[in-house]
Amino acid sequence: MYSDEINKTSLRIYVYLLEGEGPMGVRDIARALDMPASTVLYHLRKLEELGLVKRDIDGYRVSKVMLLNGFAIIGRKLVPRLIIYSAFFMGIAIGETMLAIIRGSNPDKLLAIFTSITASIIMLSEGLKTRFRVIRGSPKP
Repeated sequence: MYSDEINKTSLRIYVYLLEGEGPMGVRDIARALDMPASTVLYHLRKLEELGLVKRDIDGYRVSKVMLLNGFAIIGRKLVPRLIIYSAFFMGIAIGETMLAIIRGSNPDKLLAIFTSITASIIMLSEGLKTRFRVIRGSPKP
């Protein structure tokens, strides 16, 4: 898989191109990611060798979508799966809350609501941390 063959800097550049609008030049990418243009060019060439990006007249663009472990691509955004799971648990919490309002609450319903909200918050937090690590290229804790 490609994600095993590229490092964090290449991944950051790839994700920036994936989520960007249209082709981008080396200097534009370097400015946006606060990197030297020579570093960006080096990593773009590596990505180009792997067939993940393509150089056009207007600049570089993603030519092949790479699936990353733990992420889904929705539209042109890289979304950690934990965020999707967080939305699922929040849906359960909302449904249980509505049932508790309509039919009355009991300890089991309150526990289900509390557990679903807690799971949703934890997964959202971890999903955002994961996305930040990929976007910013910061090391794992």
